[in-house]
Amino acid sequence: MKSWDVAIAGAGVIGLALAWRLKQAGFSVLLVEKGEPAGEASYAAGGMIAHCDPHLPTQLCPLANASAAIYPEFAQELHNESGHWPDLRDQGTIAFVTDDERSKCHQARYLTPEDLVSLEPSLEARDSACFLPEYSVDPRALSNALVKAAKHRGVDFVTGSAVTEIEVENGRAAGVKTAKSFYPAGVSVNCAGAWASQVLQGALPTYPVKGQMVSVVPAPEHTKEGPLLRHVVRTPEVYMIPRSDGRVLLGATVEDAGFDKRTDADTIQKLHHAAARVVPAIGEMRIHDAWAGLRPGTPDNLPILGQTSLPGYFAATGHYRDGIMLAPITAKLMTQLLTGAPLDFDLQPFSPLRFG
Repeated sequence: MKSWDVAIAGAGVIGLALAWRLKQAGFSVLLVEKGEPAGEASYAAGGMIAHCDPHLPTQLCPLANASAAIYPEFAQELHNESGHWPDLRDQGTIAFVTDDERSKCHQARYLTPEDLVSLEPSLEARDSACFLPEYSVDPRALSNALVKAAKHRGVDFVTGSAVTEIEVENGRAAGVKTAKSFYPAGVSVNCAGAWASQVLQGALPTYPVKGQMVSVVPAPEHTKEGPLLRHVVRTPEVYMIPRSDGRVLLGATVEDAGFDKRTDADTIQKLHHAAARVVPAIGEMRIHDAWAGLRPGTPDNLPILGQTSLPGYFAATGHYRDGIMLAPITAKLMTQLLTGAPLDFDLQPFSPLRFG
């Protein structure tokens, strides 16, 4: 029976990025995914690299800043290996925040109404705005590039079967099991996102947090007028993320709805109307698509990274709304951990053992 150095449960951006980095480090790697690679939260995400967000948990800020700092290199390396560009944009974010929130980000620059009109002519002038030096990325393009790069490196994939259990032999993890088969591995890593808690042995307390989103596009007669927005725009009610192909993404709700991914027409319209109050021209754009994703929440809103109580069984999950942003640093740190290299950051605050 074939075996692997590392078996990873879950092929979202976290699992894909980790598999790619581990393969670069010389490991044989298997990715086991219940559906299609990056078909869940990664597919549904907005893609803001919001390391300046004043609502980020304090303990997460060093990892967020480090991940944002390496994102350009990460994206370029990924492009070189896969031939696909993840649409990393560096125009920054215009955020409408309180003075107290703005003070939490030392990189924030206050914007006058005149500044706003200069930066984004389509934006309804408002007070309390600041500029944040953030990136954004297209998660679907990022996922496509990661899948191509992982396969190019020789990562093995098993799709259509969820990991249900970690096999235990002689007191340590010996591989992953699905309803159909067993895949032996020296190390197993749970990257199953909102479904991580459904893997037996050392249960991880993740749960789904539903987020609905919508994309809008200009009417055909306006497609030659150039992009409506250059910057990500963030308000307390809605955020707007421009894509290089002309789409604008609007999001997102935060709902406790279990594993329900249905969209609600009234909710989608509310997002559209909220965006139009800030950028009136969005009200004239047509809805192109609407969807919902399930973010992996945790009891303390921090990711779960590191060794579980079972030897040979690790976790890299629970990134909540920040999986896209934290993918580069998570892959780097978990690769350091699994290769025995010195860690760039102390993972103790994110240990699976903190839950008892």
